[in-house]
Amino acid sequence: MATGKNVFVIVSDASDDFLKNSDAEQMVKLRRKGALVPLTAKGDLVTEALAGAPSGESIVDAAKAAGYVVEPIAHGSELSLVEGVKGEDALLAVIDQALSVGSTKMLLVVLGKSSALFYGLGVERGLTLDKTLPAACVAPTLAWIGDLPLPAQVEAAPAYAVIKGLNFKAKEIAKLKDANDALMLKIERDNRKPWDKHDCA
Repeated sequence: MATGKNVFVIVSDASDDFLKNSDAEQMVKLRRKGALVPLTAKGDLVTEALAGAPSGESIVDAAKAAGYVVEPIAHGSELSLVEGVKGEDALLAVIDQALSVGSTKMLLVVLGKSSALFYGLGVERGLTLDKTLPAACVAPTLAWIGDLPLPAQVEAAPAYAVIKGLNFKAKEIAKLKDANDALMLKIERDNRKPWDKHDCA
């Protein structure tokens, strides 16, 4: 689908304390430039986070079915899911891998035992929420920021508190429209006959 964005989701057994207080360089960076959100779930937190509902199709399955590039963490992948990351060192290594992609349009989400750390494109910086949000808000947030399809049964709203400016999408669309207008003008100019390019003709 060529969104030009990279959405990386890391599912870890990291404790809330580690996500909130670790002094590891990667975690400090993610917290300073991202948003830490406590989550609650009716059932399995990861299932709800990826489905946007207590159960059903995950955002990964929805993206695959719609033709998006769903692959391991890499620059060309529009959505990557790394599951089963056990231990703090393993988590830091996967975060390093994601950050090394060097994408300016990257959204990185670390799912811990009962919280999520959002970092990158469209995310409010330096935010730590006290209010607990439903885990089901994760999938619609990924879809909203990353231009991904919503899972079929999604029932939660995006986590608006972590999105940097609620006019985020409107600004993106305005930039795309300006780029499209400039391209159309260039094509129109390039297709003019040589004698139409000068005022003296």
